[in-house]
Amino acid sequence: MTLALAATMALTPVTASAKTVVTRDQVDQAYTDCLDREERTFDNTKYYNYIKSLNGCYQENGYKIYTALDNKTVTFKRTGNYAVIVGGKTAKKDQGSFKFVAPKTDTYKFTFSTKNNVAGGQIFIDWAGGKVIKFNTSYKLNNKKYKQTSSAVVTNDPKYPAYPTLGKGLSRYEDCWDSEMTKVSGSIKLKKGQFVKYVARDSGAGYDESDDAAYNFTGFDVTITKTK
Repeated sequence: MTLALAATMALTPVTASAKTVVTRDQVDQAYTDCLDREERTFDNTKYYNYIKSLNGCYQENGYKIYTALDNKTVTFKRTGNYAVIVGGKTAKKDQGSFKFVAPKTDTYKFTFSTKNNVAGGQIFIDWAGGKVIKFNTSYKLNNKKYKQTSSAVVTNDPKYPAYPTLGKGLSRYEDCWDSEMTKVSGSIKLKKGQFVKYVARDSGAGYDESDDAAYNFTGFDVTITKTK
């Protein structure tokens, strides 16, 4: 009965009451509980609803969770620490965007990481509008290294490199640069009202995937600070 109760609790949509804290183990368990190993099926709808219910909750590191599902955009107008989860029901919308609007003219530093995000894994964060951040990177393709890019490609574990989502079948594993970085950062000067916007997508969520292969939820933590 105890095990059954635990499984039920894991799949119960989380109410975003005051400081509801969600752990990575809970999210992993919710995923497992949607998997029917005997039938070799996965309940995408149930898992989607669970992920959606995390909006407004908090991670153990204190970051508030924002769900940017089905190509929606979450907008921030203050510096701080935020957790974002992306993904969607179709191949085209299996992503989400993050937008920051400068509250005043200043230089802002953006740091992206997936290591402590409750849904984090390998992620591709690409420019989608506004000003462009130049990230300090250490990406590689064969013997060539990329020390600065306009995209953030981050993994939660260096053993499993992240790579840009290109939607070219297996060729994207062979012909693309990859990243073992667990943290990527860059700074940019913004005038009051100017913004940066980036779209985020699971590295493996190809644009050419079938809709049945969507529901690739992943997440990132972003820290936005003012620099002197």
